[in-house]
Amino acid sequence: MTITANQQNLLERSDINFSLKFGYLGLGMGGCSIAAECANVRTNVKNGHFPYNGLLINTNNMDFEKINVINPNIEKLQIGNGKGAGRDIEVGEQAFINNQDEIISVIKKQFSDRDFIWIVAGLGGGTGTGSVIESIKTLHRNGFQKKFGLILTLPRNKEGSTVISNALERLQRISGAMKGLGSIILVDNQKLYDKFIKENPDSSLADYLKFSNTFVAETLHELNVVTASFKPYGDSHFDSSEFENLIKTPGILSLSKYSVKDSKIDLANESSYVPEFTDSINNGILSDGYKLENATRAAASVIANKPTAQRVFTLSFTDKIENIIDEKSPLAGEKPIATYIDDKAKGVHFYTVFAGLKLPKRINELVVENNRLSALLEEKDEEDDVLASLQTFKRKKKQEDNFDDLDSLLSSNNNDDDLDFGDKKSKQEDWNPIDDL
Repeated sequence: MTITANQQNLLERSDINFSLKFGYLGLGMGGCSIAAECANVRTNVKNGHFPYNGLLINTNNMDFEKINVINPNIEKLQIGNGKGAGRDIEVGEQAFINNQDEIISVIKKQFSDRDFIWIVAGLGGGTGTGSVIESIKTLHRNGFQKKFGLILTLPRNKEGSTVISNALERLQRISGAMKGLGSIILVDNQKLYDKFIKENPDSSLADYLKFSNTFVAETLHELNVVTASFKPYGDSHFDSSEFENLIKTPGILSLSKYSVKDSKIDLANESSYVPEFTDSINNGILSDGYKLENATRAAASVIANKPTAQRVFTLSFTDKIENIIDEKSPLAGEKPIATYIDDKAKGVHFYTVFAGLKLPKRINELVVENNRLSALLEEKDEEDDVLASLQTFKRKKKQEDNFDDLDSLLSSNNNDDDLDFGDKKSKQEDWNPIDDL
């Protein structure tokens, strides 16, 4: 999960190209942090030091102070009263609506030359979660139809019932409209957090947030570079236009990467690379738990330096990669397998992308967790009702009772039945598709 040497190499090089000019529309604190990191990607390409741009929208003016902006092509727009939305999605949504004319004006100015725009929101809060639906409508109605997708973060289990409930409410609406949107990238904070804390137990929460934001930014940048920069080895190619078609595919996008030392790959022994390559697909980079057989498009790109490519990129090797992708997504309409030569590459790097997927298992886990927390809240409410009822009860004191209340309680032989609040079982709500956002 750490940023690899190959990624750092791509950032420092001047001999790379970009498939698409991305624009990032950040909403709320979480969305603005990721969008800023994505737009802050800096390269050594002449006249392309900052290939991306961004627009950051938030209701909390102080949150902007926490975001480091180095790209002069990033704009900030504060809406609402400047004090935040207090995790109230209706407040965040209304703030966006109230400032829509200004937002539309800035969006048109900022993104007029962009090939594709990513709406970025951290699901669970007030501003980002609240305004994500309105931002979709705004882009769709103002000249950006079929030119935008979503990057949405999923909350961790311990972030509380309000956060999880907010996230699920918006996901429920978005899931019903996915066929009209471009690709959606889900960033599972629980997945990234578990991996990060295992590898960096002494780090702070700020360290994790910096890591996760950077990881998302450099993952997208790397994919955008790989499809445009290297010489194809053989006839097969996954070019920029195919990459653009893929990210415009409605549904969820699953990304994966696997890197291995040149010397480790032994073509006579498939176990030297096939199991780990397959695991990388199943585990994904940013989220997992997808039914990959639902993919409508898929692609794999493999990069190595020339000597390694001449040794590894045989017909049997590409056939094996093709078989793995075909087994994972047999119904995908397009699934190119491309091999490339990068003379500066160290190791062999595999990239796979699956598009048109449905929601992952993680969403069901969040629904179950939300229902568990709701059940606990109901139990607490019932307990409070019982205690309130007990407060109103007054026992008639018998004449012969001369001992105090504590003695009475301790010496009582009452056999009152224990209070039983019942066996509460969480019930998952049915998600009915909606026609319109």
